[in-house]
Amino acid sequence: MRCTLRVGVGVTGVCGVLLLGLGIGAIFLFDSLLRDQIKKNEVIKKGSYLYDQWSDIPVPIFMQFWVWDLLNPEEVLKGEKPAVIQKGPYTYSERVVKTNITFHDNGTVSYLQPRTFTFLRNMSVGPENDTFTSLNIPLVTIAELIENERDIVKDLVSVIERLAQETLFMKLTVGGLVWGYNDSLLMDVNKLVPGLLPSTEFGLFMGRKTNGTDGVYSVFTGNGDVTKVNIIDTWDGQKSLNYWSDDPYCNMINGTDGNFFPPFITKDMRATLFSTDICRSVEGEFIRESSVRGIPTYRYEAPERLFQSGDINPANKCYCQNQACLPSGLLNISICKQGAPVIMSSPHFYLGDPSLVDSIIGMHPDPEQHKVYFEVEPLSGILLAAGKRLQANIYVKKIDHIQQTGNVREMFYPILWLNESTFIDPVNADKFKSQVTNNIKLMYGVEYGMIAVGCVLLIMFIILFARLRRRSSTVLGTSDERTSLLNGDTVQ
Repeated sequence: MRCTLRVGVGVTGVCGVLLLGLGIGAIFLFDSLLRDQIKKNEVIKKGSYLYDQWSDIPVPIFMQFWVWDLLNPEEVLKGEKPAVIQKGPYTYSERVVKTNITFHDNGTVSYLQPRTFTFLRNMSVGPENDTFTSLNIPLVTIAELIENERDIVKDLVSVIERLAQETLFMKLTVGGLVWGYNDSLLMDVNKLVPGLLPSTEFGLFMGRKTNGTDGVYSVFTGNGDVTKVNIIDTWDGQKSLNYWSDDPYCNMINGTDGNFFPPFITKDMRATLFSTDICRSVEGEFIRESSVRGIPTYRYEAPERLFQSGDINPANKCYCQNQACLPSGLLNISICKQGAPVIMSSPHFYLGDPSLVDSIIGMHPDPEQHKVYFEVEPLSGILLAAGKRLQANIYVKKIDHIQQTGNVREMFYPILWLNESTFIDPVNADKFKSQVTNNIKLMYGVEYGMIAVGCVLLIMFIILFARLRRRSSTVLGTSDERTSLLNGDTVQ
């Protein structure tokens, strides 16, 4: 009986050690197998799961606009602060299907990325033809261009603008401002100097509503080095930009196109992407572990230093044009937007210099509503949720001899802000779970289950072994006493 018990205890101990060892070994083995499988799947090539997701993005993407409606245009012309209210959202679904896909011998693939926007009335506060009062951007642009011309030139332009009944502020439709409208001032200029202007239309996103593209991308396929998959090699044939003086830092084209990131992301890594909307590369910093529809993710957010003034952050000095740095929170992109005095910021001047918020009545920055963020599944690098929030502003000031500018104060006037967002839908989330997340959970379940059972068996072995030793000691003590009594010894 005692021999059988000892054998059972021994078997328990051996099984515990074996399962514990197998569990620990499985961690290294399964992790290696998982990484090898991801390396095979995370390559852009025809016929692969990733190719289908990459070439025809299946998750819903939305573009929302909020326009700033000016309430006191006459007072602003007299030098008072603008009072504005936001109207929105005006929501569009965004369809992205890559075209002209061409694979190259150097391990890259080039493509165009046309986007088509469809208005969603049920997700909007009103129709596209809703009107509001905004800045006359063509007038301000022309005034800026001739600011340093002779007074007689400015007087002539001012007369032309008066005859055309141009004013600094005007009524616009939401669709017109965003996608384009025939501008009366541009038409008059075109009549005076035919061929001077490429178009008499103006819109902040003109030409991009249907199959609009933002250049030719060439990215690495990941073949041979999966850590480079979807990293941009060139954009429009360039390995770097030529907008920002001669500084290599500001002109770098870094990271991906934002659709997804290379696999095996760690918390100390920065997620980098190139944005043609602001003509520069940006970094997202790891904030915390999160989840999207039950899928574990890493959450990244754009840091405060992104739009920090070059006077405060020396790394941004190269974004200062003519050595004049803007207040924190602003980025002058006129250099890459055909000279229009467009200044980008976060909505409501979030993270900007306090003077910006104070200069416009109606600014209410809110981190939850106005920050840029994205959620990435770290093993695969797949983007599951994102919100790109930007505000377009125009630099405005009084220009002598241009009567339409009145006594307007110098400021950065907000035009609209946008939120381009995505959030994986339930169907694609379930598909992702079945192909990635569930397998990982099963793998970890087997690993840690074996470790847990092994630990339990080892604990049982220790307890049983201790009891067996105690029982053996008791039996041995009783035997010694009996022997002493038989020999005539007295027990005290």
